[in-house]
Amino acid sequence: MRKNPINQAVTGMLAGAAALAMVPLASASADPVWPDEVIHLHAEGEANIVDTRSDELVASLNTCAGGTLGSTTPDASQVYVSCAGEGETDVVAIDLENYEVTDRIATGNRPKHGLVSPDGEMVGVDHWALSDGKLRVTFIDTASNEITQKLDIDVRGEPDGVTSMHNAWTDDSRYFFTMDRVDNRMVVVDTQDWSTEKVDSPTSPHYAVPSPNGDELWLVHEGDDHKGPGVVVLDMTRDGFPEIDRLTMPLTGEEVEEAHHGNFTQDGSMFMVLNRGPGGDARGREVAFFDAESKELVDRITTASNGVGHSYNSPDGQHVVVTNYGNNVITIIDLEKMKPVADLTIGEGRMGHVAFTEDGRYGYVSNAGDGNLHKVDMESYEVVDEIETGGREGGGQVLNVWTNVFEELPR
Repeated sequence: MRKNPINQAVTGMLAGAAALAMVPLASASADPVWPDEVIHLHAEGEANIVDTRSDELVASLNTCAGGTLGSTTPDASQVYVSCAGEGETDVVAIDLENYEVTDRIATGNRPKHGLVSPDGEMVGVDHWALSDGKLRVTFIDTASNEITQKLDIDVRGEPDGVTSMHNAWTDDSRYFFTMDRVDNRMVVVDTQDWSTEKVDSPTSPHYAVPSPNGDELWLVHEGDDHKGPGVVVLDMTRDGFPEIDRLTMPLTGEEVEEAHHGNFTQDGSMFMVLNRGPGGDARGREVAFFDAESKELVDRITTASNGVGHSYNSPDGQHVVVTNYGNNVITIIDLEKMKPVADLTIGEGRMGHVAFTEDGRYGYVSNAGDGNLHKVDMESYEVVDEIETGGREGGGQVLNVWTNVFEELPR
């Protein structure tokens, strides 16, 4: 693994802990290291590490059932894998320098997607099931891999499916955002005093994305039989996170509706939100683009990929790779032309996640059906290699460089 120093940036402390008042934030507190390895996580309990210089599998480590999502530290020394399988309770810590599992930390019932803070000091962990009837959020210290805080949050309703989804941090690592899908709320944790703020969502909240300038939070909600899917834009500079706007997906020609993930383009000018469709009927194909400043719809694209859920930015910001839950096609969108430039049919099952080499030349794409990595040349739009990293159903996230929301790359 290539070693680069971390450039520590100075960030000011936000005032008003009790009120959770927000101010615009500066750049992230660390300059993440971009390693030569990619880690491919497998649902049956493996972390497969591939050296991108040789495309060789250099290690296969035992993790846990349902360990398909993880997060690396900004210095690329560790990765934390969340064990979301039934009956699982652990987050697995992996030493990426020595390719070994170092710790298994019991955090709660079915850890969903632990996310490392921008300063690299904490992992915030949400859970796919309640712990003793509470919505648990657990924080791990990355220096010791010990739990520093467990928050058990009361819920009013009864779970109807999974109880949380994904997380995000503010750039100064003070505020942590997570989803309460029991009561349709976003929970904001102030890690200075461990107080919480609850913000209502129109329907089941799925994905929270801080804006690049730190002023706003864009919350993707899935939609239901009464309200369509879309985005709520919240003001992070004011107490209580008041609502600025609500954005509705156009859903032109769509047979099924359910918003999944969203993220900003690398230049921060647009926000992309994807219509996957319900979990059992993943036929959504629309990617809607909204202007980050005006909040107006800029464009919409219907992809050859269906059940679209993830839009991965390329390092140069010129392309977006759309992956899905419905078929084995990825769609590559040229953001300057605002149109698809390639639809690639890959492997045997639906296409899940992408990790890029630092120069952006290659993307490593996971396939949940065959469990392998497929190497895509981003210049020729061709699949140039298949690396066996599982060889069976259950391929999950591919990760390398630290990210906050995992489809946006460091800016």
